[in-house]
Amino acid sequence: MKFVKEKIILISFVLFPLFCISQNGKELLCKIIDTETGEPVMFASVAVKNQNVGVISDDDGSFRLPLTYKRDNTIIIISCIGYETIEVEVKTLLVSRLNILKLKPKMESLEVVTITAKKNNYISARDIVQKALINIPLNYPRNPHSYIGYYREYQVLNKRYFNLNEGIMEEFDAGFNTNKIFYKDNQAALYSFKQNKEFPQDSALAKSYDNKNLKFIEQATITGFGGNELCILNLHNVIRYNDKKSFSFIDVFKDDFIYNHIFRLTDKTYLNDEPIYVIKFYALEEVAGNKNTAEGVIYISYDDFAIHKLEYNGYYINDSKPFYSLTVEYAPRGDKMYLNYVSFYNAFKAKSGDGFKINSSEFDSAENAFLINFSNDVDEKTIGKKRRFKLKYNQERLIIDKVDLVSKRQIKITLGEDLSSDEIEDFKSMKGIDFKIKNVADVAGRKLNQLSFIDADQFREYFVQEVFKNKELPNNLIFVNKIMSLRKSKINSNVLDLDKYWVNSPLKSTKN
Repeated sequence: MKFVKEKIILISFVLFPLFCISQNGKELLCKIIDTETGEPVMFASVAVKNQNVGVISDDDGSFRLPLTYKRDNTIIIISCIGYETIEVEVKTLLVSRLNILKLKPKMESLEVVTITAKKNNYISARDIVQKALINIPLNYPRNPHSYIGYYREYQVLNKRYFNLNEGIMEEFDAGFNTNKIFYKDNQAALYSFKQNKEFPQDSALAKSYDNKNLKFIEQATITGFGGNELCILNLHNVIRYNDKKSFSFIDVFKDDFIYNHIFRLTDKTYLNDEPIYVIKFYALEEVAGNKNTAEGVIYISYDDFAIHKLEYNGYYINDSKPFYSLTVEYAPRGDKMYLNYVSFYNAFKAKSGDGFKINSSEFDSAENAFLINFSNDVDEKTIGKKRRFKLKYNQERLIIDKVDLVSKRQIKITLGEDLSSDEIEDFKSMKGIDFKIKNVADVAGRKLNQLSFIDADQFREYFVQEVFKNKELPNNLIFVNKIMSLRKSKINSNVLDLDKYWVNSPLKSTKN
């Protein structure tokens, strides 16, 4: 592909990972908790006062700040729907410890499910939601704008993280009156990229959804866009993608949501002293069917009926774990609502591909041990019992002293007996050697030489750090068909000062 001299490298709907670490490596560690319960406050907004930059706390309530903010006497503003907003002077935070920051709940219960509007006109929960849907063109930007933030995608299987992709990107949006997925000026520019190698990579889990044999959701269909998880995330942001068919039970948000659910007004809450309706909803049985159910919460402004936040969960009947879950939040900036964060999860099944098998074996005479090399990373917990390994030489069983994991994909079976020179020569050529291994698995849970389907969880999330209210897609672009990073480009300084952005990951390496 020919490249021309441009200022931005643009990734046009390809699979790219987008999550990076703070640039200077020196950070202040913080955690936000509820003053009454002590529980973490997840997805709270942490904004720098008098600057258009911020970060979102993770699902443990944690976030990080660059140490430079302490020296610069920065003030941060912490806000979250349902809590009182606070300001914190960064100079008061300590470098050598976890800083605990507390938010006070601000929620009022309603004893009835309906309320009276300003002009004494009766208004129900359903009417409130209907007004919110009608007012989408008024409350959200129709002009070109962009978001700079960080994105991550990963899978979880057997409490382990796989295929973690992470980085910082800028999303260009031509306005709510354009198609989020297919309009030419709705693109994503990748500014930094990291595929985290501390987490295992698994090709079967990373396949695109075919909804049939290789990767699929039971009783549901997901549009894979060639495996692009970012497009899947954008498609399921039903506030932005409100006039197109999205996931089951939501369907077309502005047209079908109101007819597919029943609504109940439960609470009155606040964001920066602005009153907000809290409305719970449930999918109708004739919509969800007799095998599924769905429920969620929608947060709507009292004054202009703007949708601040939507939480949606789909379940199999009698199953407490959702098979898909959406959380999307928009925040007011002036007279319009702009994206704050969006997260979409789904469970899926994947065929194990080539499965877990032995690639090669050899005998190390110096170690008096066989070295077995596997196709995938070995789960160390499954090799602890010697009885799972049987070695025979000319039909005679060999004594095994111990079994050790040498590297991610290699184990060492040390023998507990002395060998003659003739036996050593036979062992080196594997002459007369027969071995059986059972109940050993890889880190994805595949047992040796068994093809199977894997049940796993997929997460993809985007957290906004800076909003540009009037920013069009630049005219001079380079379209590329592979993952690239502006961090390695000479034009980086002309595009983005990455040192002003910081991110924090709730994920922990499997080494921890």
